[in-house]
Parts: sequence; C-alpha cells; structure tokens
Amino acid sequence: MHIQDKEVLFEVIQGEHLQKDVQKLKELAHVAGLLVDLTVTDSATFLSIRYNDEFTEYIRNRKAGRPRKKKAIQLTCKEVVSLKKNEGAKVAAATLKMPIATFYRHYTENKGKKEEDLFV
Repeated sequence: MHIQDKEVLFEVIQGEHLQKDVQKLKELAHVAGLLVDLTVTDSATFLSIRYNDEFTEYIRNRKAGRPRKKKAIQLTCKEVVSLKKNEGAKVAAATLKMPIATFYRHYTENKGKKEEDLFV
C-alpha cells in the first residue's frame, strides 16, 4: 500500500477471540485488496482498514479458475502412434489421461513432428 491510501478506524473491545477474528478478517479482506490490522494505543484498541480506491476491486488470487491437472504422461510421438496402431485410440487416450476428442485433435497436430519429439 502507498501513502495515498485511505484508512478507516473502528474502536473495538478486547476479548478472548479478537485476535482470531481479526486474522480471519485479514484473510477475507485480502481478496478485496484491503489491509486489516489492529492498532493498539494507550487508551483504546482500533481495527484499522487501509485501502486504495484504484487498487481495491481488482486484486486476484491464484485459487481462481480450473484446478490444475496432475503431472501429464510424457510419451514420444512414435510411442503414441504405435500405441494407437496396436491397441486403438481409446486405449491411447486413456493412457495419456485425456478425452478421445482431445486425443484426436492432438494426434493430428503432432503428425508432422519427428518420432522422438514428445507428444503434446
């Protein structure tokens, strides 16, 4: 956050769950681009929320979107062609852990490659 950030303070009462509640609020506020913390002075405790108008709405986290696939099976083009020829396209697609339509699309894309190149 920068010097042009804005800050909102709320006075809070100390309690046994205050630290845990503030930690949860920090996690939730981070997604929205807010910085949350406790500010303790001699006379009171404040919940401090800092934000920047330009930045607040647009922060993203890495947990969005499709889940990442597991490690892909690495076979050469020669091995895949041989597997398709001997066992069939369904077995080859299952070995590569991909749908049959995806297998055919990749199979036609990989036809011009050398035999020792990886099937992608």
